[in-house]
Amino acid sequence: AGTVPYAPVCLTARMQWVGIKEAPQTFAVSGHTLLGRSQGVGGYLFNDRFGPIMRTGALASYAYHIMVSNKSKLAFGVSLSAFQYTLDQTQLQIESDNIIDPSISNTKESAFVPDANFGVYFYEEEKYFAGVSVAQLFQWNIDVGSVNQNKLVRHYFATGGYRFDINKDFKIEPSVLAKATESAPMQVDINCKGFYKKNYWLGFSYRTDKSIIALLGVKYQNYYFGYAYDYTLSKISNYTTGSHEIIIGINIGEKENRGSSLL
Repeated sequence: AGTVPYAPVCLTARMQWVGIKEAPQTFAVSGHTLLGRSQGVGGYLFNDRFGPIMRTGALASYAYHIMVSNKSKLAFGVSLSAFQYTLDQTQLQIESDNIIDPSISNTKESAFVPDANFGVYFYEEEKYFAGVSVAQLFQWNIDVGSVNQNKLVRHYFATGGYRFDINKDFKIEPSVLAKATESAPMQVDINCKGFYKKNYWLGFSYRTDKSIIALLGVKYQNYYFGYAYDYTLSKISNYTTGSHEIIIGINIGEKENRGSSLL
């Protein structure tokens, strides 16, 4: 929060694994702003659906920025979140009608889940960035159904990137994002994005779980639009045409012709 001297606000919609019934869908609105010269605040509202599971919640974040040099800053951020976790067991289908599963009650159950995240971010606006963060610090146990252990696990992230000036109009930004949990293999995104006059961008990404992503975007005055297409190379590609993500936003208080460094 507060990494740019204006207030970005955006709407995001993601439709994953199109073609598969009850596949994941996520809708969110987010924004953040700089307070004074060293503090940032932000917020995030989201709704996430995946088959019989739905999460609806909010997050509030705070960051403190320290000047390291004339242009670079080191920021420490923390966020608190809460969401309603709902499991609709009426949507579950048992393979055989002759089997009675005592763990399925055929009811709709909900649980309130608090959580927290922490991160450190070193950056120079529109030049380079590097950061590490931890999500789901509380590892809260979600008490729904008859399963005793339905606990969230911590997620760990590390990212870095650098924007190179090719000439006056063209820039290129390679970056990497590593993601890991305590119960799953590490996943790495290798990305490269090109910019033309700061207002048009095109990028590609390879994810080590055998996915490739193409993204593009355009900015007009303070408004911007971005689209990403995610195609999996694993066996699930036999059942889906891919995933789509759309983002629409506005940079409130941004100076004209500045360009966007968000996407």
